[in-house]
Amino acid sequence: MSLSGVRILLIEDEAVFRHMLSAYLQGLGAEVFHADDGIEGMAAAALHRPHVVLCDLNMPAMDGHEVVACLSARYPRLPVIVVSAQSRMDVVALVLRSGAKDYLIKPIRDWELVRFSIEQCLEQQPSAMQQLELLDHMDALRQDRLATRLVALQKHPAMQEWGEWQVTSQGGGHLFLVESFKVGQRLLLLVMELPLLGPDGPFCSALVRMLMNTPYRQYQQGESSLLEQPGKLLYFLNWSLLESGVHQPISVAALLFGQDDNLLFANAGLTSPHWLARHGGLPLGLMRDADYPLHRRSWHAPFSLQVGSEMGGVLSLSIHRQ
Repeated sequence: MSLSGVRILLIEDEAVFRHMLSAYLQGLGAEVFHADDGIEGMAAAALHRPHVVLCDLNMPAMDGHEVVACLSARYPRLPVIVVSAQSRMDVVALVLRSGAKDYLIKPIRDWELVRFSIEQCLEQQPSAMQQLELLDHMDALRQDRLATRLVALQKHPAMQEWGEWQVTSQGGGHLFLVESFKVGQRLLLLVMELPLLGPDGPFCSALVRMLMNTPYRQYQQGESSLLEQPGKLLYFLNWSLLESGVHQPISVAALLFGQDDNLLFANAGLTSPHWLARHGGLPLGLMRDADYPLHRRSWHAPFSLQVGSEMGGVLSLSIHRQ
């Protein structure tokens, strides 16, 4: 996806990093506006009407926490991506609760992570029809406007492509989130059932997506093989969620599709299909030392997967390999 014509506001007080990130984004065709503190950033947002905001946390005059909260209140449909050196999970959770769409941790060694995050924000802007559908089906969210907005923003694209791999999805409404990653010649698929009804539910899926940035970057740099081990990946996500202070279970399955027709998988709480539920563990966020054993089965392209929710939704997935 090209960033041509995309207006991006960069709120960052560190001049060198601001220049490097701005040059990268401009190289992708984006129109970049700068602000070196929070107050200037709020003024720039009103003046330039950006499509996306990238914001640091530690800044003079008005820090990033205040900026995120103010932007989210004033411009509810404007996605804000925080880019900060702070890696404490309680800080990350606080920022996501305040309305940030994603959280990237400095130093950023792979600029493609920034591009990917921006693309996800632009692709997942909710339509008015989607928001009305959500309100019709989720009475529990009628009294919580912030939760409704955050959940709507999590709608996944109907098709995800990684080279020879293609993932298509149908149905599920706003009850599921699907994320895919190319791991060497294999495809890693995360299927999450969104916890809509708890105090931490609306932002849990955004937090899981943010947590995937670190192992994905480390895998690309040859520093970690966590993405190749679905069980250990779920253990990492579970531990990180509990460290963040989240008190909301979230059901996730990690499936690694190989070109040799082997499928490695681990399951944290999904209750369908039958072969996946039979090997289910506790949902993430319940117990720090929960174990997520690795299982194996064969698969053949195209591979179909139907995942049902206790709230009645059904997500249909199809995995193709050219």
